[in-house]
Amino acid sequence: MVVLVDHEGRPPFLPNIYATLRFRDVGSAASTTEKVLRSLAMAYLWAISRKLDLDQILRSESFLTIEQCEDLAFFLRMDRGAQDRLVAESLQTRPRKIVRLEQVRSAGAPNAPRTLISAVEGGYRIRTVANFLEFNHERICPKASEKPRADLSKARERAIAALRAQEPRAAPSDEGDAPEGLSEEVMDALDAAFEPGSETNPFQSDFHQYRNHLMYRLFTDTSIRRSELRYIRVEDINHATRRVGIRVSKTIARTLPLSEQTAYDFHQFVMKHWSNIPVRGRKHGYLFTTKTGDHLSLEAINLVFRELRRKSCLPDSIAPHSMRRTWNDRFSRAIDALPPEERMTPEKEKQIRNRLNGWSKKSSMEERYARRHIREKADKIAEDLANSLRDKK
Repeated sequence: MVVLVDHEGRPPFLPNIYATLRFRDVGSAASTTEKVLRSLAMAYLWAISRKLDLDQILRSESFLTIEQCEDLAFFLRMDRGAQDRLVAESLQTRPRKIVRLEQVRSAGAPNAPRTLISAVEGGYRIRTVANFLEFNHERICPKASEKPRADLSKARERAIAALRAQEPRAAPSDEGDAPEGLSEEVMDALDAAFEPGSETNPFQSDFHQYRNHLMYRLFTDTSIRRSELRYIRVEDINHATRRVGIRVSKTIARTLPLSEQTAYDFHQFVMKHWSNIPVRGRKHGYLFTTKTGDHLSLEAINLVFRELRRKSCLPDSIAPHSMRRTWNDRFSRAIDALPPEERMTPEKEKQIRNRLNGWSKKSSMEERYARRHIREKADKIAEDLANSLRDKK
């Protein structure tokens, strides 16, 4: 359970109750709740820098002013370093002194540079905090004996609208849909680099070579996420039926098919390497561990790909999530390669892709993950059209 705490370790009531009711209780992933609470924590940092009690303001009828909401939006668009510098500056006691007006006018830029994050991330923070303010606005109910103050209610709504209006516009670009799936040439190089005993395999011990190879095989066979792979237990993979059960998922738990080779590699790794870990170290049952049995962290999975890139001089685009996009590119090509009588409708293809990726039936994520394949098809059609026009001439 993710909980936001202040600098003294105490959990503030309002943000935590909001995260519990709107996210945790409806089944959102812990990572989603954590991202929401981090954005709300930045709103509390802004209040500290402005010497405001945000909890008191949210409980009061006066709420925040339009000017304060606009200032909050600017603060949310800063990176954490700039935010921390502003908070530190606000806590410093500065002696009062008389200065000339010309000195104030020519003060120039502040001592600490203020850098902004991307429009996408900044927009997410502003939307999150605006939803939080709206949640608290709805909670402020007058007593039964009192008549609601329409003017105060309108003022709160205008302030929240002013905050939402500061959300930067970040239109998606087809050409900038990175990271994309990897090319088949890069995948061939990865196949060789992860192969146990290969000259290009950068990992030293047999345990690490076979463990990392099995991780890679699961990434290529399925659309599994890094966080889902980490929580696979030995019992989740059925060697006979060649299926892996995804129990812990950011979205939807599911069962995915494996190739015969991957099922064999799993059996070999468990029998020859995982079973040699002391019983006490593998009692948790997780498949991917360190050599001593410690459960592998997300950062350790990232480190495997980072070391592979560094030692094998491979592109920086190689990462766990690029494997998921590569799988979706291959899935699109496999659909296109079907004979006409076996091809499915676009709606059916969407349902299958959503199920294999762990998305809901109403999700539109397949559009993002199939974007590269659609662009490649469009480029190929345009190229063929240009060539046909030239030949006709």
